[in-house]
Amino acid sequence: MATPPPDGIYVPVPTFFSSFDKSAYKQPLDIPAQTEHTLFLASAGVKGLILCGSTGEAVHLSLGERVELISSQKKALVEKGYDNVVIMAGTASQNIDETVGVIRESKNAGASYALVLTPSYFAGAGGYSEEGMRSWYMAVADNSELPVLVYNYPAVTNNLQLSLSLMKHLSTHPNIVGCKLSHGNMSHHLILSSSPDIPHEKFRVFTGLGQQLLPLLLSGPGAAGAIDGTAAYFPKTLIRIHALSKKIAAANGNVSAEEWKEVHALQCAFSEVEEWVVKFGTIGIKEAVRKVLGISVGQEGGRLPFCESHVGKEWEKFKPVFEAVQEYENKL
Repeated sequence: MATPPPDGIYVPVPTFFSSFDKSAYKQPLDIPAQTEHTLFLASAGVKGLILCGSTGEAVHLSLGERVELISSQKKALVEKGYDNVVIMAGTASQNIDETVGVIRESKNAGASYALVLTPSYFAGAGGYSEEGMRSWYMAVADNSELPVLVYNYPAVTNNLQLSLSLMKHLSTHPNIVGCKLSHGNMSHHLILSSSPDIPHEKFRVFTGLGQQLLPLLLSGPGAAGAIDGTAAYFPKTLIRIHALSKKIAAANGNVSAEEWKEVHALQCAFSEVEEWVVKFGTIGIKEAVRKVLGISVGQEGGRLPFCESHVGKEWEKFKPVFEAVQEYENKL
């Protein structure tokens, strides 16, 4: 039976690009900027990175570019003594053969886990059933060379929401070790973290929304942590929320008033700054990496058709909430 990833904070990192190259009709990868960001996150103490996920614009990358990203970042982590930082690879493919192939290449490049996004092309046309989706995931897990985490993100999968009955069934597969839930349904988080029908020791629940971390970690034994975009520039704050929340859960809430006050203040501030990502998504994360960390993300930010020109104009409106979390981050 496969081993789940360690509990903690993981970052779905954006993919950094250089300026548009007319001869190639695209923005080339910017490996130096990618490595600078990777090492910043590793030094802050995150448990792992998700490369080539939704935030990493996997759908805008070739397989060769995905392999280059993973191998280059794995090499940088090992060279700097951060070989304990876990790499999860996104798949974002619609068919089983391609998904399994992407996982194989990702493993060879240095990934330890596969974050498998739900296939969804025909979801809006009524083409999927729970039985079909279950069989798809089971086939991927049967043939995957890496342990699998189910990635439920309705916003990028034609609003396809995986049912609780399906998730419970998938949790029993020996090669499926957890899930990332990128939706606002806390009831599903709680049930999947607490249900007696799920083997919590090997199926771990990660929220994709850092604003839900405190309630998730207090919800049940299967709660593991967060895979969160705002942690791309404020990792220490979310790591601190995780540590306090785990301590509170282990003590059945019997901790000092000061610790309760701190975790509530941190979660509130972090949730407010998350509204930036709620509004601007991947491009917003890149803009914040540029503004907060001073790392160049290229003039265009994301790959076309992404365009970040509208994002910078909104920065001043959000600046106070960024400054509030930055104060916490500096203290940590």
